[in-house]
Amino acid sequence: MCSREIVSLQIGHYSNFVGTHWWNIQESSFLYSPSEAQIKDKEVNHDILWREGKTFKEEVTFTPRLIAVDLKGSLITLKQEGILYETNQQDDIKWSGDITLHKASPAEKNDFLSNLDKEDQAIVECRKRTDTAEVIDDVDVKDTLSRAGTEANKSDSQLVFGKVDHDLDNVVKVWSDFLRVYLHPKTIQIIEQYYHLNSLHPFDIYGAGIKAIDDYETKSEMEDRIHHFCEECDSLQGFHVLVDTHDGFGGVGAQTLQHLADEYTSKSVMTFGFTPANLPDDTPVSRANRILNSALSYQKCFTHSSLFFPLSLANSLWKTLGNYADFPQLDFKMIDYHTSAILAATLDTASLPYRTVNPIHMCDITDNFQSFGRKVGSMSSALPICMEADSNFLDVLQDLQGSLPWLSLTPHCTNQSTPFMQSVVVRGIPETTPRSPRGIYSSCRSVNDTLQVYLTENFNSCLNAGTVINTPCKVNTPFPHIFKKNVNKFGLVSTTERSRFQGVETVPMMTSMQSSPDTAVLLNTLYSDAKKLNIRKHTRFLEAGLEEDDYQEILQDFVSLEKCYLPRSDMD
Repeated sequence: MCSREIVSLQIGHYSNFVGTHWWNIQESSFLYSPSEAQIKDKEVNHDILWREGKTFKEEVTFTPRLIAVDLKGSLITLKQEGILYETNQQDDIKWSGDITLHKASPAEKNDFLSNLDKEDQAIVECRKRTDTAEVIDDVDVKDTLSRAGTEANKSDSQLVFGKVDHDLDNVVKVWSDFLRVYLHPKTIQIIEQYYHLNSLHPFDIYGAGIKAIDDYETKSEMEDRIHHFCEECDSLQGFHVLVDTHDGFGGVGAQTLQHLADEYTSKSVMTFGFTPANLPDDTPVSRANRILNSALSYQKCFTHSSLFFPLSLANSLWKTLGNYADFPQLDFKMIDYHTSAILAATLDTASLPYRTVNPIHMCDITDNFQSFGRKVGSMSSALPICMEADSNFLDVLQDLQGSLPWLSLTPHCTNQSTPFMQSVVVRGIPETTPRSPRGIYSSCRSVNDTLQVYLTENFNSCLNAGTVINTPCKVNTPFPHIFKKNVNKFGLVSTTERSRFQGVETVPMMTSMQSSPDTAVLLNTLYSDAKKLNIRKHTRFLEAGLEEDDYQEILQDFVSLEKCYLPRSDMD
């Protein structure tokens, strides 16, 4: 086993949307063919987030080191225990009398999931035929049969240059509808007290999550799952926690983070708090609940995490949901399947510095960022980098003319101010020497040279860390079709539109993970709007256990944290 393992937790339905895209993106970059793996240099160490195991039949598996929390009714076609360890044994019924069996029909799988099942079945049949033959590498078998299975299912979907191209926009209802990876039996935990999308008994306030996770069986099950994945690590470096902060899952996340802080004090915890940009925003109650849930969740997130990143496609969240991030080369719908994909691609790219084969740890980022008590960060993304097919990275930077190459995905943070420190990642840029580097870039001979000069010249008063990865972000099926027609299959801007039968397969990206003075605006606006609410009028929060004095103390934590982001003169 490798060192530097990370255990991931996804707490909430939208967080599971983001996480599903993230695991799919990673899996799509796996090199199943040994011959291909020998040619390409390994950049990303997938063992950091993934684990190797064996089924009862001694078959090798590779699954995310993950705990995913959701409500009853949120899985549909996905079994809670997964399918890797199925025994297919019937229940041994002792009753000797008449028995009436009521069996519900299984939910019908969409074409994408059905095709995955057909490919898996083809692999099983191949194994049966080769039981007595010479041992064949599973990854070679899977690589061959995946292509064969795709060809065999041409009639099920639109064929795009030899690949089945699924349009899932109107098909995806829950995150398991586009999950393409296997999950460990201990991955999925269901909150049994609540049903997904139940308006009569909604899971919509922070206190409901606190009560749900404080249930003895639920809490013990969660702690057991965390313990299981941590115990099998050689050198655990920390945790990724993806959590919905706008509803009851904020309470579940708060208690989980406190457990991690108590039991794993020496480990880094990087938390990403998500708020969908398409939440109901039509009543004062829905707005008040969003503000209160966010205030309570954020306070626990920045208290018990090494570093906390609030993330959303909306640029403001409190009184009203603001405009969404307008990426120039994207044409996406305001649905969870689309917006979560943008966030997942950003997380996959921004987290690369401590997921490479180089010995960089998560704590190298968290320890630097949280200096002076700054435990809330912001994140920006360029998806894709606006790079023309016949240009290079230097051309992209010089065309900016003083503007920034990315858009902020942290609400209320424009990220226009010079940050205190930042970690910038560039991926998928071809290593072509600039035709005629000039000025400050005259000595640049690589993408890394160009990035370092750009950061030094444009952010000269902050601590910069720049990382260049050759591997682009893979955005093939089931990543949604959100790229404009002038983006070619390699994610580059073209003067001609790509064919309607051609999808985008890879994209170059650039992200910035920052500790920024703009974070003060986020903290101040949430504090101000939360303070205006009379907590006595929100009886459901009080009935769920929130005390007025505790609420006022929570608000004061925002005031204290905001001071950490102000200029020294203002602090004095």
